[in-house]
Amino acid sequence: MYPPELVQPAQPPEGVFFTGDQRVPMRDGVALAADVYRPTAAGRFPVLLSLSPYSKDIQQKPPQWSHAIESGATAFYVGHGYVHVIAQGRGAGRSQGRWGLFDEGERTDGYDLIEWIAEQPWCDGNVGMIGDSYWSWSQYHAAARQPPHLRCICQCDAATDFYRDLIYQGGVYNAEFLDKWVPYHTRMMAWPGPVAGKEPPLNLPYEVTLRPYDGPWYRDRSPATYLEQIEVPVMSISPQGGAVHMRGQLAGYPKIRSPKKLLVVPPTGFWSHARYLTNRALNAHMLRWFDHWLKGIDTGIMEEPQVAIFDAGTRDWHHADAYPIASSVWTQLYLRSDRSLAFAAPQEEQPDSYRLPESIALSIAGESALTYTTDPLTAPLRVWGPMCFTLYAASSQPDTVWHVKLIDRGPDGAVRTLSRGILRASFHAVDAARSLPGQPHHPFDKTDLLVPGTVYAFEIEMRPIFFTFGTGHRLEIQIASEDIGYSNHMRQLDVQLLPWPVENTVHHSLNRASHLLLPVIPETVEAVLVKPPISEINWPLVPGFWRADTDDWPLRP
Repeated sequence: MYPPELVQPAQPPEGVFFTGDQRVPMRDGVALAADVYRPTAAGRFPVLLSLSPYSKDIQQKPPQWSHAIESGATAFYVGHGYVHVIAQGRGAGRSQGRWGLFDEGERTDGYDLIEWIAEQPWCDGNVGMIGDSYWSWSQYHAAARQPPHLRCICQCDAATDFYRDLIYQGGVYNAEFLDKWVPYHTRMMAWPGPVAGKEPPLNLPYEVTLRPYDGPWYRDRSPATYLEQIEVPVMSISPQGGAVHMRGQLAGYPKIRSPKKLLVVPPTGFWSHARYLTNRALNAHMLRWFDHWLKGIDTGIMEEPQVAIFDAGTRDWHHADAYPIASSVWTQLYLRSDRSLAFAAPQEEQPDSYRLPESIALSIAGESALTYTTDPLTAPLRVWGPMCFTLYAASSQPDTVWHVKLIDRGPDGAVRTLSRGILRASFHAVDAARSLPGQPHHPFDKTDLLVPGTVYAFEIEMRPIFFTFGTGHRLEIQIASEDIGYSNHMRQLDVQLLPWPVENTVHHSLNRASHLLLPVIPETVEAVLVKPPISEINWPLVPGFWRADTDDWPLRP
């Protein structure tokens, strides 16, 4: 179908022995295609497995060229005495079967691949897993099924709840991600053309439109359901600010009972995958993890505190014994009638209102319908971890949506969006038994339409942050009922589901005190200083979606 000269995998890195398109049988008879990269020396080695429907044939290209290049730094790990197996998920590329977003077949493929690897003459019986994003989801599912030869996993950008993180954030269809991601990965599944035994993939937009509520379809596919079944050691690497992964990865981390490490790395913007593949200090730390669990080398990694956090405000590293941080002081910042955000609670104050579609013009201009800002801080304010915004509000329609953003305004005028939260108003019900400080749990299992004009309390989960607001900085809360960056600007079903015109009213009074709840970390003397290679993990936040350079690629041993 395509020119044969172009339908070829990239050449293997120098000094690496390559065997392509190995056919690996799964328990249901489907055969997956896998590429094997191993040291040129004879012998048996520990193996790192990467598994995803993303094209295995492009994984040795520069990651700056595609966000699908996320399987791990092959040349680096093979150079350190590992075999790297990159397997194509079912229904994609040259693999048979049908992609179904972790249906039962895909959930067991990791187990079958690991046990096949353990039988190969180049494997010493020790298998780990590596890879970013989708490649990390595969790790959760494989580890939860406890294959005998899996020794550890190492994840990055690893959401756990497909309903809340991937499909319906706050109960609102995630057009920002899905409208790009679905055609993106569908083309990789069709490539390189018809393959015997390969079937067309699940129609994801169709299926999730039939399922606007959380339920078994999502829970069966979501790693969150299986985290407590993981017994192998887990390293969880969480880039700050991620639009899809960060919330669920951090929410799921405490549920993992096996030996574990959490590394909260600097914000990456679009480039989390490139940092994962090219940052030397990060990969040196990951190598310590693999050497400890796959080679039995005492690297000292398990003697260090469980959690390491990069503060994106001060740009330095800190250790913690667990996540969330036990010393957090839960602190409220209140909306006030003068559009301020204050530590002092309000008394009797008049509410603020805005209308749609009139306020859409503000969204297009990059502004919000309502804005509330603190005075300049007189001392640093360190905020690490989950947080939420409690909004007392009413609507003139039976349903609406709340978009909330937390902004840092520097004394030099610099503006930085740190967090955001979304909630469809009709999903305001909260399961208190499953909620935690800063983490309200919405069941999302049914809608409870509003009585127009009635004031409700909406608890809106915000993305975690790890940021110290410096002296002179101001915190700002922005509230709107449309976000053209998140939503499909053509609206489609929202014409009926979120009717206009609408007037929404935000309350901030003694008994309806809308507020932001922050986990403030008191200044303490560090018990254990963060040492290299962790302390050397640092990079600038590069804006945009395209980089012409290929700096630091490929990462060599």
